[in-house]
Amino acid sequence: MPSIASRLARNGRDWLHLVDLCALAGALVIDPDGACDPRRVNDRLLLGLNGTISEYELGLLRQRGIAAMRSMRLAPPASIRLPARMTGATSGGRS
Repeated sequence: MPSIASRLARNGRDWLHLVDLCALAGALVIDPDGACDPRRVNDRLLLGLNGTISEYELGLLRQRGIAAMRSMRLAPPASIRLPARMTGATSGGRS
């Protein structure tokens, strides 16, 4: 779970709080690149950068979602032609 924890943190404060808890408990944060000990200064710096990058990615995804919604609102509606039987017009057949 710690390898994806930086992606689940809603902001940098949540991530740094998790890193502080790991440091107090003496727990290692393990990801595919290796293990980091939050009690060591260099590892804390690396974990802080991971959290900052994840927060940036979250903001970027939010911006893309907002831009997509705006473009959908501004785009003309799709023109779909319905078959003659589905338009509601009866042409002498059964009603």
